[in-house]
Amino acid sequence: MPAADGWRVGGAVDTEAARLARTMEEAAATVPAGATVRLSLPVSAVLMERMRLPSADREELGGMVVLQLEKTLPYSGEETTSGFNIIRQEENECDLLAIAVSNEQLNGLCLPLRSRRKQPNQVTVFALQLAAKFSREEVLALIYREADATILAVAQKGRLVAAHACPATDREGFLAELPRMLLAAELEGAPVNFTKVAVERELAGWLDGVREQFGDVPVERVSIDGPLEPGPVNLVPAGWTQEQRQEARKAKVRDWLALAGAIYLFFLLAAAAYIIWRQRQVGAIDGQVMAAAPAVDTIAARKARWMALEAATDPTRYPVEILQQINKSIPSADLHVTIFDQTPSQFMVEGEAPTAGMAVQYMDALRANPDLNAFHFESGPPEILPNEHAHFRIFGKL
Repeated sequence: MPAADGWRVGGAVDTEAARLARTMEEAAATVPAGATVRLSLPVSAVLMERMRLPSADREELGGMVVLQLEKTLPYSGEETTSGFNIIRQEENECDLLAIAVSNEQLNGLCLPLRSRRKQPNQVTVFALQLAAKFSREEVLALIYREADATILAVAQKGRLVAAHACPATDREGFLAELPRMLLAAELEGAPVNFTKVAVERELAGWLDGVREQFGDVPVERVSIDGPLEPGPVNLVPAGWTQEQRQEARKAKVRDWLALAGAIYLFFLLAAAAYIIWRQRQVGAIDGQVMAAAPAVDTIAARKARWMALEAATDPTRYPVEILQQINKSIPSADLHVTIFDQTPSQFMVEGEAPTAGMAVQYMDALRANPDLNAFHFESGPPEILPNEHAHFRIFGKL
């Protein structure tokens, strides 16, 4: 039945497997996703053994417990998961309660949970948790019903020191077995000088018979339902922990991939929005260009007309003015200009000089003339005539 932070499971794992599977299926179906699951096993599902070992740290004690259990259990160490709870520890030795469970049985029991990715974070024993509720009691005998068995648990200051399951669930059968169970607990080293006996509330009809068995020890009814603290022993198999870590890593990778996908989609949408915005801008500019096209054509036509008329409107480009500057630049009366030709974009001067050097000198004079600085002058090397004069041709281009 459900508890505050987990699930209590009752019944034997092997003999009632079919019924428990249905119960676990129902429990697994009601566990919300992401909930912390704690599984509380019945006494009949585990093996408990009280041990006295040399004092050591918990890691060394764990190794010693495994070695001791391998002598008792019909399974190898790899086939079981074990833990222990220290009852008393002194400088040289300590008493502890070792608990072991078969991994195969545990896997079968938890299959409905694990198949739904609701693997228990803790697997403990219900008797351990129940004993912790009575930490003020010096030595407590606890009697309660657990599925098809009646449990006698012995707790000392909130720590379970022994637990026995009686197959009898009726009053007479349990009371007949109670002396044997108390003797077995005493032989295991558990204290039996009880300061209190607690009987589950649902077994109220057994109080008179229990009082007869325990004599002057106070007997009270108690409720075993309600919230329980996590048990001091966790029997989650190591393989489960590894699987859980792998699932956590996979979930983390999935989260990162989802985040990367979201970021990629964001940038993709942003790029698409930017392209659409740019296309709209280009469309708007194209519209403005089309609207301005007639005015641009008019301006271009006017510019072409003015360019055509520029030679006629610029005094420096009048043929007479250019001829005057050409004659002004002649370095000697022996140099003669024979041909002058002008177009809107250039003029050409052709003539004859007594020497090639004078022809070159004339070219330099034209270039140095400030009134002709609008023109770019080009000329090939002077051509030497048969009379040893030099023929030249000079172009002034705009």
